Amino acid sequence: MKLAIQTLLLPGDRLADKFAVARRHGFDAVEVAVGPTFDLAARLDDVRRAIDASGLPVAAICTHPMHDPLVPDAAERAKRFAALADLLRLADEIGAGGVVSVPVRPPHAFPDLVDRDRDLTRLAEDEFGAWARDLPAGKAALFLEPLNRYEAYFLNRVGQAVALAERIDHPRVMALGDLFHMNIEEADLGEPLQSAGARLGHVHIADNNRFEPGAGCLDFDAPLAALKAIDYRGYLSIECWSPKGPRLSGNPVDVLPKTVRFLRETWEAA
Repeated sequence: MKLAIQTLLLPGDRLADKFAVARRHGFDAVEVAVGPTFDLAARLDDVRRAIDASGLPVAAICTHPMHDPLVPDAAERAKRFAALADLLRLADEIGAGGVVSVPVRPPHAFPDLVDRDRDLTRLAEDEFGAWARDLPAGKAALFLEPLNRYEAYFLNRVGQAVALAERIDHPRVMALGDLFHMNIEEADLGEPLQSAGARLGHVHIADNNRFEPGAGCLDFDAPLAALKAIDYRGYLSIECWSPKGPRLSGNPVDVLPKTVRFLRETWEAA
């Protein structure tokens, strides 16, 4: 098991401090969150220094709603897809596993679509497919992230992300499983991950209350056993985040090492 944690959850004024905290508490990598207050291109040297000083790699780049590509305006859509391609290029430069992408969420809507789910699926296939065909060779992948129905109206289940990745059929487009969202949308926490198989590129993990794993009532045995069954080699990245911001149940100095112990013990027992 390879454990990562998002930068938003790590204390420290400097990026190097955050990476150092992650290493000290037993994480294997860091997931870098980008957005209005963190431009990856502008901060690339900071990321490289943090990697070198800590010895920890970057598991993935997590995007912001400003990067969601399926927006109604075609010109803005093209701009966002170009930004995703640039993030994927930067991910390759720093050795990150990939870029997390939510296709679309409110307030963006498509009121003119006759059958929203069917037509959005076709639009996603066409747009992501054309985008992927123009990608250069590289190792970093785009991870399609399903969100629960209260946060997004399209791509809510792991199987839908896998099906979309299969239809795009490009090695640099994969599915993501997020246990918090799965707890709302799926009938089983293990089967969707096991069915995803080699299409599963990244996993986000949080408890049912969006706090760190072990601080709620989610049973992690089934999903971790499913990941073992498919010989999952990607990262389990702690993403305790809600629309109101990062969430931990207490002081990170106490919470983070406890979370690492909990997950490693649960993995061994699964």
